[in-house]
Amino acid sequence: MKHFSKIFITLFLAICLTPFIGLLLGFESAAGANEILSPPPRFGLTVLNETAEYVADRFALRQHLVSCWSWLNEKLLRTSAEEQVILGGDGFLFFSDTLDDYCGISLKEEELERIAQRLASLQEELEAEGKQFVFTIAPNKNSLYPGWMPAAYACRHEQSNAVRLLPWLKQYGVNYADLFTPLSEEMLYYKTDSHWTARGAALGADTILAALGRESSYASHSFGTEGIHKGDLYEMLYPAFSGREAETLDLSGLSFRALNDTNGGNAITIRTESEYGAGTLLCWRDSFGIALYPYLADAFESATFSRAADYDLSRFADAEYDTVILEIVERNIPRLLPAELSE
Repeated sequence: MKHFSKIFITLFLAICLTPFIGLLLGFESAAGANEILSPPPRFGLTVLNETAEYVADRFALRQHLVSCWSWLNEKLLRTSAEEQVILGGDGFLFFSDTLDDYCGISLKEEELERIAQRLASLQEELEAEGKQFVFTIAPNKNSLYPGWMPAAYACRHEQSNAVRLLPWLKQYGVNYADLFTPLSEEMLYYKTDSHWTARGAALGADTILAALGRESSYASHSFGTEGIHKGDLYEMLYPAFSGREAETLDLSGLSFRALNDTNGGNAITIRTESEYGAGTLLCWRDSFGIALYPYLADAFESATFSRAADYDLSRFADAEYDTVILEIVERNIPRLLPAELSE
């Protein structure tokens, strides 16, 4: 019995110390999903706190242990170990930041009106210069496919910001491209990601271009699957595991050329050219624009895509554009409030 106790204690200590010994030996864990690792500690009053944060982010096997813990929580308790991820039915994962929209926790009417006024003012400024403008909202996944959300959350999407903003947009004459209706007709989002598939983005592009009076048929391209897609929500839960659904690809090919996209669509500013496109574009976009921007880039002779969310035209005083698109994901609609109201 005494020997068994010694063996047990030795194994327990070895398991507990392995991650930290591994870190000392140079086996440092990389960042998972959208994590930003703590910087190395600096000598000073906060050195102990900074050291603790540094070690907590980088100890060896961290991502494997996080993944195993998430797996145990899902299989044994049917709960998510990551507060930003909601476990849905049939393998669906949802982003918890979308719960306010899903449950109808919305902006005040006067705030929605101020957003519509801001967009109308931007549109008026552009139209005075002979330019076109269209505003569009990329839907939250659970707004389109609520059937896979847990029953514990009451769906009150009819009270969401997106739904209640529409009458104000109409009242102020804002040119709006509705993506909710076409995207809800079939499954066009990844199960384990918060974003749309390539075909979903293509249909979004067709809808936006139609609102500008332009014809396109990107959604009728040939789409297929290749490799494994590791969804952003899946990676939050299981950073060390491989993805669990097929990557959706546009097999037809597009004619545009990116002049400076060195980060897979994540660059703050991307400029493109297309031999067969027409007109010039300035497009404000967010992470949904990663899959969306290739189609818009293909449709315009030249385009500038920006992730700067201040929607300030003065930033682009030197850019040439005859069309402006403002795309924002549904959960971020409050960011459109004028600065004096959003603080």
